[in-house]
Amino acid sequence: MQDRDAILADITLNIVRAANLLERLGGSYAHEANLDSVQQYMILSMLSFTDGLSMSELRENTLVTKQAVTGIVERLKKGGYIDSDKDPKDRRITRVHLTSKGKNALRTIRPKRINGNREAFSILSEKEISQLSTIVPKLISHLKT
Repeated sequence: MQDRDAILADITLNIVRAANLLERLGGSYAHEANLDSVQQYMILSMLSFTDGLSMSELRENTLVTKQAVTGIVERLKKGGYIDSDKDPKDRRITRVHLTSKGKNALRTIRPKRINGNREAFSILSEKEISQLSTIVPKLISHLKT
């Protein structure tokens, strides 16, 4: 039987491998909607749930650096997928909003994402999916601290 450190190393490498494969899959969906990356899709998707997120909220939710989220947002703005404005209550805060082009991109991706997710996770039982949906956020929350 492997020791705990070897098992944890294997788990870590497998999570990274799975993340890379899922990012590649998501990137292909993003490209079909003329987006440059899965990170651009992630930002559009977050805005579809909560319009008017601040730059810091986007950074916290994507877990990328301030510089990276700024670059992604600028490219999305240049492409016409989002707009931004200053928060009327605090002019230091920039709020980001979906445009109709951004909403259309999400509509293009949605059926591919749904089918792709179903296929990607089809190997797992409902119990395993439930466990994964609990374990992964718990791990992320722990690693963020």
